Amino acid sequence: MKTTSESIIARGKGFILEAVLTELSVLYYSIIVWFRKPDMRSEEVYTYHKSSQIKTIVIVFSILIIAEGALFHFLIQRWSDIAAWILTVLNVYALMYMVGLYNSVRFLPHMIKQGKLFIHLGFQSSIEIDIDNIESIRQAKEIDLGEKIPRDTYYSLLQIDSPQFELILKEPTSLMRGSYGKKKYVNRVIVRADEPNKVMEVLHSLMLI
Repeated sequence: MKTTSESIIARGKGFILEAVLTELSVLYYSIIVWFRKPDMRSEEVYTYHKSSQIKTIVIVFSILIIAEGALFHFLIQRWSDIAAWILTVLNVYALMYMVGLYNSVRFLPHMIKQGKLFIHLGFQSSIEIDIDNIESIRQAKEIDLGEKIPRDTYYSLLQIDSPQFELILKEPTSLMRGSYGKKKYVNRVIVRADEPNKVMEVLHSLMLI
């Protein structure tokens, strides 16, 4: 059994690793990914960005970041050039993050492959579920904006979007990404897809095998 200090060290390493992966993901999906196209030819791939509000959110926040960055750069420059350029760099990073997030939801769709279901929310978070570990699938309930999500639930969509179906798991499963160095186990997964009926039909058929 790990001691408390060992657990803290392991958690710290996990946090650092996830932070590094996030920074690499921001760089990749905001710049490098423009040189390739999403491969959606496989029948095992299910998109979730087309009917989501994420594109609108990215556009609105990007405009705000640019406008705010230009305004505050001008104002702060009167006081300190260094501070003004630091703020500008942070705004550029925030803009890259928003662009990268949108590109990542296009390039990281949900997948059903080799008896496993892979659920993503761009590069922010993801989970891998054995289909044999799915006990049932049911319609998901709406959640109010700002309402706290239960600790045992992975909410794989923006809270401004409407959830479509909920997976009830037989055994808890840990997140692959999005736990910030902590091992987070969930019993329920809330999912949204552009073709939810198709996803549920495939899952039901595989659960019967």
